[in-house]
Amino acid sequence: MHAELRRCNSIGDSRGITYFSGVILSDKPVKRESARQICSFVNDIRLDFNAAIAFFEYLGLIEAKANNLIGSTDLGLQLKQYDPTEFQEALCHLCLQKVVDEGYLPSKVIRFDAKKERYIIQKHGFPISAAAFRNFLIQMKALLEQPDGGLLITEQYEKLFAKVQKAARRKMSLDELKLKLEQQEEQGAKAEAFVLEYEHTRLQGSSVVQKVKQISEIDVTAGYDIISFADCTSTEYDRFIEVKSFKGSPHFYWSKNEMEVAALYGDKYYIYLVDIDELSAPGYCPQIICNPGKIVVESDGWILQPTSYLVIPV
Repeated sequence: MHAELRRCNSIGDSRGITYFSGVILSDKPVKRESARQICSFVNDIRLDFNAAIAFFEYLGLIEAKANNLIGSTDLGLQLKQYDPTEFQEALCHLCLQKVVDEGYLPSKVIRFDAKKERYIIQKHGFPISAAAFRNFLIQMKALLEQPDGGLLITEQYEKLFAKVQKAARRKMSLDELKLKLEQQEEQGAKAEAFVLEYEHTRLQGSSVVQKVKQISEIDVTAGYDIISFADCTSTEYDRFIEVKSFKGSPHFYWSKNEMEVAALYGDKYYIYLVDIDELSAPGYCPQIICNPGKIVVESDGWILQPTSYLVIPV
């Protein structure tokens, strides 16, 4: 955030901000000092000129270069065409996008008050460093101060808040999902590489060792990751290995396809459960479960805990 915005408490009132925008959102550069003088001649407005410049620059509406204020950015020119009501809503939208995207207004501080029939931002929902944004939204009547220090989202701006929060959640969910998938992929790759090497060592000295394959690199629907041999005397593939990795206490997720394949191969199907934190430990061996379709499902040593259900009407 611009340092000027951190220092100030308020940019100005709605009339001052609207008047300021009319001065600087121009097709041609405006001299900073000229704009200051023009704004200072109006008596019935309140405006912190430097804070307003920082605010509009922060929102991408102007460029402040040396002594010139350039209000001919694409966004600035677009907003210039709006009528006063549309302009105010667009300005609030930009402000909300900034404070939500940068974490100044997390969704956890907003609650619906059934008695007031409105959404309330709890007291201290905005950090002190974002006071200028808080007070701007109050001036624009997007927020209404409450006696207990909370902020009520006015009915006119509920849909705008919902739009911004939904976009932020979608972005956060996608970012979190992408990171999670990348971490899982990296962890899974390490575990499979370890098991592949483990099988090479276990079958060392046999001609079959060269035939051990990590098929998951190409076939991701097989229901297992590595195809190997029970021992050095095997003449055909007879060990189908699904690699599962974990951190912390032993656990794994098992897909419907993997369970069906495990039942199909029976004693030839194995789960190798790999503790990622122990990979570099000398002599570490994964936990090996033979015929998990029987051992895991039927024994008391494991608990199958459903995480979701597909619900179909009868």
